[in-house]
Amino acid sequence: MRRILVLLVLLFAVAVFSYVGMLDDFDTAMRLASIEKKEAIIMFSDKNCSYCVKFEKETLADRNVQEILKAGFVFAQIYKSNPGKATFPVQGDSKEYSYSDLYTAFGVRGTPTFWFYTIDGAPLTQLPGYVPASDFIPILRFIGEKAYETVKFDDYRKMPSKYIGTAALVKVNEEDYGFVLAKDPLAREYNGEEFDPFTVWLTKDLATGQQLFERGAFRVLVLN
Repeated sequence: MRRILVLLVLLFAVAVFSYVGMLDDFDTAMRLASIEKKEAIIMFSDKNCSYCVKFEKETLADRNVQEILKAGFVFAQIYKSNPGKATFPVQGDSKEYSYSDLYTAFGVRGTPTFWFYTIDGAPLTQLPGYVPASDFIPILRFIGEKAYETVKFDDYRKMPSKYIGTAALVKVNEEDYGFVLAKDPLAREYNGEEFDPFTVWLTKDLATGQQLFERGAFRVLVLN
């Protein structure tokens, strides 16, 4: 009975602290970010990394962090032990890496290490080490607002900001429409259900897509 109770507690903790939008595949994250016109964040992690667990349980559990991530980012946590390959363009050509080699290619020496990518899929910057929510929120806002184009982070952090995300209505082809619906845990095809601004809404009707956008959805994908 004691073991069962411990197991239930652990399962409850996972349910409480897990970020519902988290992915575990590099290529999927990068493609979703490209389709949805979002920035990508790759968290290079390790199964034995206590600070990675701390980040999941504390930083990713923060409501403000979750809202900003849902509104404008695609987030993936990967491990060296991930099966398969990861693809990344190098000098104009796509190159495949094992996940272990990917850590080397991106100079990951410790975990967690976060790599941030632009909407165009270009590496923007990296951030090594555990980050509390109080620091992660201004970092996400700084990148989401593209404030790095005009101001230094230290100066930006002193400025008041309530930024959550930049809304967009994106027209996609049938292949990308199906990919998002299958791979993005935040995505749903709109059928008149309860509205949530942080859901990635998909619709085949432009008028419906425009209505969702006008209601405040941060990301609407319309089949073109």
